[in-house]
Amino acid sequence: MTGGKAGLSRSALVVVAAWATAGVVALTIATHRLWVTGRPNATQTMFAVVFGVLMAASWVWPILLDVDDRSDAFDLDEGFLVLLVLLVPAAMTVLVFAVVSVVAQALTRRPLVKSVFNVGRVVTSAGIAALAFVLVHGPDHSAGYFKVGAALLGALCYLVVNTGAIVSIFSTFDTSWRETVFGSLEGKLLVAGVSIAVVIPTALLLSYQPEFLPLAVLPLLVLRYLGEGYFSARHDRRRLRVLFEATLDVNRSIGSDETRAAVLSSAGSLLRSPDVVLDPDRPEGEDRGLAAPVELADRRLWLSVSGRSRTEPFEDADRAMLDALASIGAIALANADLYAEVERQKDNLSVITSSLGEGVCAINMSGEITFMNPAGARMLGWTDIAAGGGHTAAIIETPRFLLDPAMRAMAGRQNVISDDTRFERADGSHFPVTMTASPVVGDSEPTAAVIVFRDTSERRAFEEQLARHAFSDPLTGLANRRLLLDHLDHALLQASRTDGRIAVLFGDIDRFKVVNDNLGHQVGDELLRVVAERLRRAVRPGDTLSRFGGDEFVIILERVASAEDASQVADRMLDALREPVVLSGGHEVVATMSIGIALSEANTSRDDLLHDADVAMYRAKERGRDGQVALFAENRMGGRSAGRLDLDTALHHAVERNEVEVYFQPLISLVNQRIVGAEALVRWDHPEHGILSPAQFIELAEDNGTILSIGKAVLEQACRRAKAWHETFGVVLEVGVNLSARQFRQAELEDQIADVLRSTGIDPSQLCLEITESLAMHDVELTSSILTRLHGLGVRLAIDDFGTGHSSLGYLARFPLDVIKIDQSFTRDIDQDPVRSAIVSAVVALSQAIGSITVVEGVETLSELEQVQRLGCDMAQGFYFSRPLPSGTFDELLRAHQSPPSDPHIFLREVMTR
Repeated sequence: MTGGKAGLSRSALVVVAAWATAGVVALTIATHRLWVTGRPNATQTMFAVVFGVLMAASWVWPILLDVDDRSDAFDLDEGFLVLLVLLVPAAMTVLVFAVVSVVAQALTRRPLVKSVFNVGRVVTSAGIAALAFVLVHGPDHSAGYFKVGAALLGALCYLVVNTGAIVSIFSTFDTSWRETVFGSLEGKLLVAGVSIAVVIPTALLLSYQPEFLPLAVLPLLVLRYLGEGYFSARHDRRRLRVLFEATLDVNRSIGSDETRAAVLSSAGSLLRSPDVVLDPDRPEGEDRGLAAPVELADRRLWLSVSGRSRTEPFEDADRAMLDALASIGAIALANADLYAEVERQKDNLSVITSSLGEGVCAINMSGEITFMNPAGARMLGWTDIAAGGGHTAAIIETPRFLLDPAMRAMAGRQNVISDDTRFERADGSHFPVTMTASPVVGDSEPTAAVIVFRDTSERRAFEEQLARHAFSDPLTGLANRRLLLDHLDHALLQASRTDGRIAVLFGDIDRFKVVNDNLGHQVGDELLRVVAERLRRAVRPGDTLSRFGGDEFVIILERVASAEDASQVADRMLDALREPVVLSGGHEVVATMSIGIALSEANTSRDDLLHDADVAMYRAKERGRDGQVALFAENRMGGRSAGRLDLDTALHHAVERNEVEVYFQPLISLVNQRIVGAEALVRWDHPEHGILSPAQFIELAEDNGTILSIGKAVLEQACRRAKAWHETFGVVLEVGVNLSARQFRQAELEDQIADVLRSTGIDPSQLCLEITESLAMHDVELTSSILTRLHGLGVRLAIDDFGTGHSSLGYLARFPLDVIKIDQSFTRDIDQDPVRSAIVSAVVALSQAIGSITVVEGVETLSELEQVQRLGCDMAQGFYFSRPLPSGTFDELLRAHQSPPSDPHIFLREVMTR
């Protein structure tokens, strides 16, 4: 009951009024009784005043006793009641209690309603106690055991009535009477019993010797302070116990919110304060409360308590307890923050490991799996663990393929790595993996191991697929040129060791170009696949059948005794092709093949054997393109083509004799009419025939393989000249070099070009590699692959003679092209032919669409030049500007070009006539 009248219910006011009325009645009866019996003597009055003052002091400064989670104030009412009824008249005792209660309420400034209730219940209790004493003892004033017993009965009545009054008022606040009575019963009985035990001998002494009054006061004072010390010690013990329990509760908490709640609860319980706050802001006005800082690493909080009863103000001990609890709370909250951070890190690690494609598992020193991420569980077929997100309760025993590397890693304190091992799934199947087992070292000793593994099944399949693509023809599935050459080297080595012989059959499908040109490349590819399958069934087991390129097939026959053995295989091949082939669209084709046979001799090289078989194949074609077989015979075939063989032989020495020369034809920018580059064109300075143009020897060089060495020589000379132009004239010119079919398809092309770039020091962007449109469209996939690799070197790429190969414009977008060179057949009379103009205009638009520049070839007149300029071409070359020039003459051209006239073609012609 802490409020005034406005805060009380009607029932509470009724109870207050009833006890106030009862007090008035008791006081009236006591006053009348004292008036009737006469005034008390001086001794009695002195007793009443002294002990009344002491009783008032016990009410103003009561003994505080902590019971459970609350503190109760206890006075010495029962003791003073026994003392007074034994020394003064009973009626006077009631008057003393009335006066003392009124004075005490005034001194403590209690609310009026509460004061009225307190005075009423005290006076009523004292009146009933006095009545019980009088009824039992009577008017006899002599002291004795009977009088003491009556006094004790009065004290009991006082205790019962006073407790009943308190129960009645608290019942109006819905407080249980059991809680009201028994909540502080132990303290009440203890204080009452001790005080009565002290006052009885004091009262008996004063009854016979009133002069000992000053000495009689001492036991009461000693009782007051000893009781306060005793209860204070109990209070301190309780505080320590509660602080210990609070420490346990706070440190048992894990999460930040749980720890915060434990700190608040412990502070409220320890300091018996209903209002507890933990905020970053220091509370205002701490006159009725306490606050202590809670220091954390990144912030400061304030733990504040308030709202405690006015009869129990905060003391220094309370502040010390709050400071101690704040320190404990700071440690607990810091631990909670650390725990939360660890949990966040664990969650992040779990998310990371769960999202990994690799398997991750942890194994402790006991060989038990403590963690397995979902990816690893899925690989191993452990569905329960995969669904559980890494829990390993379903695993009974760690498999050996995980346990062994983990134990080796922990024993050796180093990583155990395996790039080629196999793991077993739950269903008993196996799969290839790469695995790394790493030890986890704690306190200088390994405590666990982490194994990271990856399923390499897809990689293995991809590697096998790459190997198939590297050594097999993608169209027919037969061995490709690279694999054929490797097998041929091996077969020749074996033959030399055993003095045996091998045969090479070089076959070329007759009139295949007719099928390709009339029915299309798709039908042509279908025919190649059918021919390949029939040839596969015709050759002997163990023989190597390959697609050499285009419509050419080469077979290696090992361990042949004579040419007859090779001829029999060739006949079987022709027989396999006699049946008509029905192609897409219902087209029926009878495929025939011209086959050349060459047998190895002692010291025969790979290139010689292929060359001989190729020559024999052309001899077979000369006999008629209807399925002929020819065996290479050097004496007969040499007699039929002495001039060709002379050139053939001379070509093999052209490079080493420095007979290969490079001419340069300038490329002119149509924007500023300046020389921006040159095309390198090969010439053969034959010792007998003089300067030969490419038309006179390139086809032969293609046939006998010397085109490779010639092409490399041209490439090196062109790059050296471009470097020299830059160093001599300070100009950066692009030099274009044509690649032949054999050059383009050789496996070493990329490395060869990289070596030339390094050796000459030319910037890769100055080199432009040109291939013809027909070569590019021969095998689109292969062309795209080769061009992509070359483009990776930084060189520029060009399609030459564009418009002559009947290419699909859609295919061009698949090639990384920098330049499109329009064939001179479209330039001729372009100023008079609107069709040619339209075609060139379309090519220019296409070139711009794919990000390339356009070079028009064969410009021979001014009107042709003006027309191609109008059509938007970027560059031009042709006889109008200059014929192909030897390197020395071209150098003079560049020197004179440093200060050209306004008309570039006049300037160039001036240089040409010098």
